[in-house]
Amino acid sequence: MRRFRDLLEEEVVEFPEHERSPVPGSPATPTHGPATRLAYAFVAVLVGITAGLSSALVSVNTLQLQQMLDLSTHQVAWLSTSYVMSAVSANLLLIKVRQQYGLRRFALTFLTLHAVLALILVFAPGYETTLLVRAISGFVAVALIPLCLFNMMQAFPARWRLRGLVLGIGVTQCAIPLAHVLSPALLASHGWRSLFLLEAGLALLSLAALGMLRLPPAERVRVLQPLDLLTFVLMGSGLALIAAVLGLGRWEGWCQAPWIVASLFIAIPALVVAGAIETCRQTPLLNLRWLGRGDVARFAVAIFMARIVLAEQAFAIGVMGELGGTAQQLAMLSMAMLGGAVAGVLVSALTVNAEKLARPMMLSVGIIALAALVDSVSDGQHHLQRFYLTQAAIAFAGTFFLGPALLLGITNALQHGSRELISFIVLFGIVNALGALAGPALLGSHHDGSRAVGGTTLDAMMDTSRLVAVIAGFTTIYLAVLLILRIRRRLAELGNERAGGPTSQPGPVATPIAQSINSHWRPPRPSSASAVAFAALALLGVALVVAAWHQPVPSAVDLLRPPG
Repeated sequence: MRRFRDLLEEEVVEFPEHERSPVPGSPATPTHGPATRLAYAFVAVLVGITAGLSSALVSVNTLQLQQMLDLSTHQVAWLSTSYVMSAVSANLLLIKVRQQYGLRRFALTFLTLHAVLALILVFAPGYETTLLVRAISGFVAVALIPLCLFNMMQAFPARWRLRGLVLGIGVTQCAIPLAHVLSPALLASHGWRSLFLLEAGLALLSLAALGMLRLPPAERVRVLQPLDLLTFVLMGSGLALIAAVLGLGRWEGWCQAPWIVASLFIAIPALVVAGAIETCRQTPLLNLRWLGRGDVARFAVAIFMARIVLAEQAFAIGVMGELGGTAQQLAMLSMAMLGGAVAGVLVSALTVNAEKLARPMMLSVGIIALAALVDSVSDGQHHLQRFYLTQAAIAFAGTFFLGPALLLGITNALQHGSRELISFIVLFGIVNALGALAGPALLGSHHDGSRAVGGTTLDAMMDTSRLVAVIAGFTTIYLAVLLILRIRRRLAELGNERAGGPTSQPGPVATPIAQSINSHWRPPRPSSASAVAFAALALLGVALVVAAWHQPVPSAVDLLRPPG
């Protein structure tokens, strides 16, 4: 038991001021050597891919899972919806859990849970089990994404730490195009079991990596209060019900299913009551007064609209199929999307500028508008080649957008304090999760409506692409207006500073101080027993990943059977 406690506990270290995190529950940022930085970067990529693929492998294979598991359209829709329902609720509470109980305990507990859930799906198949595990996995994924960010930030020196943050959030966003690339080979191996074998193997590898390489200790504070639980129940249930409406409304009928109306009648009052409680508290779970301010609310709307238009990529694959695209062409499209997403992450990290964060956001949505407009006129087989370029551009814009959007809110929040930073991070997670459901719901309903009035499937898809182009165009104009307002406000502030300059009193002359001393903290080596245990987990993880890709040996009957 003592060894187990030592494995979960963090050492207490007094870091100098410049190495401390501005938010309790986040690790310190000491200086590391090149080898240690490389190790942290590897762990960040591994954990980020593990967190992202948890939902991506299901969301991009809904039709295949529906056929393999013999599910109805409503049942398969619940798989992705239940994941978002728990994820959007988990955003409210997990930051404070991490602050109070420690980062390492938080990391190892949730990664262990993630691996166990994936293994349950491999060995105990069934729709009810899959639905329960998907719901819990949404909770777990919200815990894993910060671990990717923290490890990636450790991989960069102080002057490039913002680039590490952009890379970290970008890695998690590459999961969907990566799932498109990997899925055909996985499904050809062991069907749906291969998806969960890969997920379980990656989870065990991530657990072993984080167990062997410790993050720097984080400050722990007692932040949980009894009213936090009440707010979590009210607001979390309200957001979960709204997620359920967005995820199932298209399939159940927006105005036909009684449970949808009942869910809205429960969700809206629950959110109003939770908001009233939070507004009156001295130390709220969410600082709604600050979140309701102009800048924060306006850019939250922009992020939500951007997530909606990114759903166009799901229809592009359907368009290529309708135009007669072959399996090889679909594979090429998936590779183009993955290449565009990776390029977007790298370019965003290389070009990020804390003073000019709204411009890349506006550029990204403009690229989506132009690419969707080109897609809307690609109605023949001779236009198939265009999809490689347009979908790579949309994937690029999606990952190029997200890093600056996150940094814009963080820099704004840090000017007001750590509580506001926590509130923004929660808002960012909720807006992204709901936007990811609202996009397919809106575009899918428009597609269904176009088909209902007599259009063909291809015509409906083209019409949906035109709708995306219109929404993205309006969002670009909206972001341009916000940028102009920010520039005007900044010029006014500079003018006030110049006007007040001659009358201001000179401040005291600064005395030179000695350069800050680094802590020289190094990740402690695990004990022999821990090293053996984590090595065994890593080997098991590798075995599961290999098993996911193992092609079944065809029988003699299969070899003699004619193709098709």
